[in-house]
Amino acid sequence: MGELLTYKARAIQAKGADNTVLPDETRLKQQFFQDDYENLSLLKNIPPFTLTTATLLYPGCGADIVFPLQYIERLFPALEQAECIFVDQCEIQDTIKTVLDDIGIPFSEYQDTIKFYWNGKDVRITFLVGDIFELITTLPAVDIYFERSFRIMRERHPEYEQKIVEKLNWGGILISDSGFQNTILRKITVPKELSAYGEMMMGVKE
Repeated sequence: MGELLTYKARAIQAKGADNTVLPDETRLKQQFFQDDYENLSLLKNIPPFTLTTATLLYPGCGADIVFPLQYIERLFPALEQAECIFVDQCEIQDTIKTVLDDIGIPFSEYQDTIKFYWNGKDVRITFLVGDIFELITTLPAVDIYFERSFRIMRERHPEYEQKIVEKLNWGGILISDSGFQNTILRKITVPKELSAYGEMMMGVKE
């Protein structure tokens, strides 16, 4: 029988960020398809990055909070604070708060930003509702670009990849499960199994 992941937003009260609380690993695994979770172990073959603070951009995020958190945890062990910008055309803030509650992570909230701790890392997410292809020129420079299952959305925007590279700070890291092969970045060898398309890409702007 195939696996199915469904998300239904609930009204979750902010209880305040607490750096002593760790995610419930059993409930965390339930947020992944089994193969996807097992493939995360392949990240240990990639040399870790040394950033201690970073701004991360995740377009077309949908209800996904667990994948970027796992990449941050496994690839950026020295990271102390992450300022994240999640962009989607739908309101997804309540759904992501529900996922955090499901895995036992309390958060604080102010307007369109939530704050919580993920295994000791201070994570802050600002949610933007809109079209990333229109918003991209207005967004700040970022240290990490994270993309997943977004290929179809940007097929009609061939200029988008170059705009993203321009948004990366020097030393910034691009993580995508598709595309960006022709960008001028130092490519990092990564297991292709990390991408459903078999095109996993990581690069550093130098």
